[in-house]
Amino acid sequence: MDEFVLELENIGKTFSGVNVLRNFNLRLRKGEVHVLLGENGAGKSTLIKIIAGYHTPDPGGSIRVLGKNVVFKNPRGAIDASIHTIYQELSLCPEMTVAENIVIDKQNRFKGFNQKKSEFRKMAAEVMEKLGQPEIKPDTLVRKLSIAQQQVVEIAKAITANASIILMDEPTSSISHQDAERLLQLIRNLREQGVTIIYISHRLHEISEIADRITVLRDGDFVGTVDQKDATDEQLISMMVGRDITNVYPKNEVQLGDVALKLEGVSCDGVFSNVSFEVRKGEIFGIGGLVGAKRTEVLETIFGLRRATSGRLYVNGELFSPGKPEDAIRKRIAFVTEDRKKSGLVMCLPVYENLSMINAQRKTRLGDIKWKRMRKLAERQKESLSIRLRSMDQLIRTLSGGNQQKVALGKWMDFEPDILLFDEPTRGVDVGAKTEIYSIMGELVANGVAIVMVSSELPELISVTDNIMVMREGVVKGIVKRGEATQESIMSLATLQA
Repeated sequence: MDEFVLELENIGKTFSGVNVLRNFNLRLRKGEVHVLLGENGAGKSTLIKIIAGYHTPDPGGSIRVLGKNVVFKNPRGAIDASIHTIYQELSLCPEMTVAENIVIDKQNRFKGFNQKKSEFRKMAAEVMEKLGQPEIKPDTLVRKLSIAQQQVVEIAKAITANASIILMDEPTSSISHQDAERLLQLIRNLREQGVTIIYISHRLHEISEIADRITVLRDGDFVGTVDQKDATDEQLISMMVGRDITNVYPKNEVQLGDVALKLEGVSCDGVFSNVSFEVRKGEIFGIGGLVGAKRTEVLETIFGLRRATSGRLYVNGELFSPGKPEDAIRKRIAFVTEDRKKSGLVMCLPVYENLSMINAQRKTRLGDIKWKRMRKLAERQKESLSIRLRSMDQLIRTLSGGNQQKVALGKWMDFEPDILLFDEPTRGVDVGAKTEIYSIMGELVANGVAIVMVSSELPELISVTDNIMVMREGVVKGIVKRGEATQESIMSLATLQA
């Protein structure tokens, strides 16, 4: 008979009269990896926060841990029930050591940290050894660790707190392919030790590697639970979006035009060196490589956020030396940045102001912003990009990741760019929104826009681009043409030492 460690029955949640989760039921077995799948806004994060004690479910629902009914009034209640959560925004203290972070939840039980430093160091070293990460030393400050290593520290915290259930919300969204593979192996090891894991991810290839069962949500409703061995990508996508998507990576075949952007031996001292490539009108040019390859830095140099120290850059055949972003904007270059929350959008402003941002800056005269006109332009982009929201006055931070990304792109559209720099276009975006973003990119190149796209998603890079430049530690390792690129060939170039 299956041993259920966590049971949810008729779980619902309402915020300000809006029902975001309805009558959700789930049973988790001991030692399984259970994936929660669904589009942004499907209710996954709300469900995770209910299990973690951050939200209280609506009346009528119940939670059982090891067969006993529980009511979590706060996150401490969930931790005391051996449930630990690892969010996308990690909850570590960067100025504290690995050992201090690992035992921070035990401080109320181990009085006098300074008196027990050696004990805590030993505990941290033992759990890192258990997790197969002995290179992460107890006395290292967390801020000196990579994001992937910090996630290991979060897992170590959970293990030290005797967690029997670990909730993971998109743990691989901000780490390299190699680090993601190591994390997935760590999850397999935890499963073998009897730890139950709830795992949220938009990456279907990851799910097929680690999932035992998959539960799909759509618009706050439970759609179904399937065994991973019986599920196909097409079936899961259909369950998520409520319709069949025959082509996850739509790619317009476009007749390429003249060279829109050309780099000749461009270097930025101490960052990258001797970067050369050209992009034609109607082309999607991909840049691949591992974290630290300096791909983003190349885009920042084109956009004037960094200054090239040597080499030449041409826009539509004319020599171009950008000193600041305004220079790039005058050349009709747009830049959708990797981190939409920090540099792409203003999260405390409403949707219409974010969509109007570029035009407001370009069309303002003597400080007089014509908001009525700006709002009209924003409405046009909302319809054009199928941005789903309740109101144009809705704060941007309340939108799903996919709709936020559409706004980050949409703010440039009335600007009508000739060249679009797109850094990680679908990071943290569900499969349905991904397909919509690829379609938007297809429409842009069909109208002659040249796109330079940085991506860590190898299937995306291979399927959507016309050519792929692979970088490693600031050096170009090769350019692969469409039809010749494989995941193996790209990773080989990305890890090539010579």
